[in-house]
Amino acid sequence: MATTALAKGTDFPMGSGTEERLWRYLQYPYYLGLFAQKVVHAEGISDHVKEKLCHAVLQINMHLDQGQEPGPGLFQLSAWLGRHALLSHDDYLGLRKGLIWLPRLTDSYAEPTRQILPACDGIFRDLQIHREQAIELVLMILTAKEAIGDQGREIFDHLMELAVLNKSLKREVCQIVVQNAIPFPRGEYQHPLETSASEQDRLSIRFLPGSVRRRAVVWLARLGKDPLELLKRLLKPNTVRGYGGDQVASGALDLLDERWELIADELRLSLLRKAADLPDTAVRKRAYILGEKYLGIDFLRQALDDKAKSLREWAEERLARRERGELPSEEQLQAELDQEFDEEDSDE
Repeated sequence: MATTALAKGTDFPMGSGTEERLWRYLQYPYYLGLFAQKVVHAEGISDHVKEKLCHAVLQINMHLDQGQEPGPGLFQLSAWLGRHALLSHDDYLGLRKGLIWLPRLTDSYAEPTRQILPACDGIFRDLQIHREQAIELVLMILTAKEAIGDQGREIFDHLMELAVLNKSLKREVCQIVVQNAIPFPRGEYQHPLETSASEQDRLSIRFLPGSVRRRAVVWLARLGKDPLELLKRLLKPNTVRGYGGDQVASGALDLLDERWELIADELRLSLLRKAADLPDTAVRKRAYILGEKYLGIDFLRQALDDKAKSLREWAEERLARRERGELPSEEQLQAELDQEFDEEDSDE
């Protein structure tokens, strides 16, 4: 089984001396993690053996040297331990260190949500970690793009719905994401555990997915923050800048969409116009689409005078389609609003 696990997708050489070479390879966290992923799903192996192997793969991460790769399957192995109520505090520390040292620019550590979500359930339910450590771990999971891929929004929504995390903690996570749309290691965020400068840089929330920043605005309102105060502040020019500022403003538009029927006509039109005047082309484009959804093509026509040539051309083409009778459904407009737009257009 170990040979099969290592032979697929690694540089493990087959041939004479395989058994001796196998045990040398299994001393490295990466290869041990590959082996453990096979073992936890195998029949005929006792839970005791699986438990020991899961603990070993997670906890060995506490002793990683800089540049040394952790074992893959961080969430899968945590989920197995969680299902069997076997997670320990050392497993949390190992998971934390493993997330820190995930190698960049690779998808070999990516795991599906069916493994990530149960891991989150177990970690925050079973481990006696302090509030500050729980907040940090939520942020770390969401910034671990090599492990979560493009599943950030689904994972974030799941974490915000976890009963074991109280409303105050969730609100603080959202506040950090929304109010500190800049890297947090440089004085904006105090890590609860000793963290080196190189580790801090890898934990920066500048790596948060844009979809998470957007959802954090919506969740702040759901968790008790005044939605009108949020909208007025986040759609005010030059209020949110730096890393992720455009996504936070897009999140404000998501909130405006969610609360549309509860806001007075004059105020929601004023908020839309403010959004359409922000410096980010992606935000302005989203504002025009939201305006079309609720106010029709009259609001869309304002894009013909946008300061970005690309948006003016986009509006001309869009209006031409409307004049030909190509009218989108509300579902199609909503699908557009849910998209992530590239901030690549230059103003002309």
